[in-house]
Amino acid sequence: MKTLITAILTALGIHGSLSAEQKHDVVTATVHAVPGGAAAGGAHVAQLPLSDMLVVCSIAFVLLQAGYLIWKWRRDARRDRERQEDRRLGVHSPFDPADDGEPS
Repeated sequence: MKTLITAILTALGIHGSLSAEQKHDVVTATVHAVPGGAAAGGAHVAQLPLSDMLVVCSIAFVLLQAGYLIWKWRRDARRDRERQEDRRLGVHSPFDPADDGEPS
């Protein structure tokens, strides 16, 4: 990765004259620009206007959020079941927020 960045900066003719902070800024700006370029390129390849690509990306984002929430809720329910089972068996969990450390 570092050699690729060095090669790109050398090709632009600015490799030797940039400080480390400036090189970092160039890489950061490039990373931030990639999603927009990918969306425009994808729209061109799919022959869709950017407004339609925005709709497609919005739907994908909502589906990703829904998937994450379902995963999170299932994980939380599983952890609650495990905590209840541990309490029933009398097992102390150091990560149990309901346990204040005092004997009951």
